[in-house]
Amino acid sequence: MAGGGGGGGGSSSHHGGKYTQKSRRRQSVNTGLMLASMLDILMAILFFLMKNYSQIQSDFNIGKDISLPYSSSVTPPVNALQMVVTQKAILVDQEKVADIVNGDIRKEDLREGILIAPLVVRLKKQKDRNIVQNDVDKKNFAGMIVMQADKALQFNVLKKILYTAQISDFVTLKLAVLKKEEG
Repeated sequence: MAGGGGGGGGSSSHHGGKYTQKSRRRQSVNTGLMLASMLDILMAILFFLMKNYSQIQSDFNIGKDISLPYSSSVTPPVNALQMVVTQKAILVDQEKVADIVNGDIRKEDLREGILIAPLVVRLKKQKDRNIVQNDVDKKNFAGMIVMQADKALQFNVLKKILYTAQISDFVTLKLAVLKKEEG
């Protein structure tokens, strides 16, 4: 009986040994690094970054009679009213508004020595058109201009344009520049 009991005890301990080996195998599998899950996470991050990273291209053409200044600016272009100021004229949305003669605005186009009358008329018309088209009230009008100005223009011409734009409720002005080549 003792032998049978010992045999039974031995078989039960042997059976118990198999059970612990199985549990050890399960634990080693469960405690390991789940590589598939990490790859899924990395792929999700990769796709997110690829979708959100894009090269921004400008949607305006540089005037043919203009030489833009260079800058290291990283601000992307915005969609706004386009104004081009060359050595010879002021253009708003590719329509000539005023002439520049001998490096200054013509005297006939100026009011009070600084206000450019034809530009005021054009900007007011553009503001009214934006308010009607976008169904925006006058309080929420953005009043943004992207200006391409020749780098050789005199500051007094730019000052008159800025003053006129401000009087016409276009208070946000962004200057278009060319990106400086590195190296």
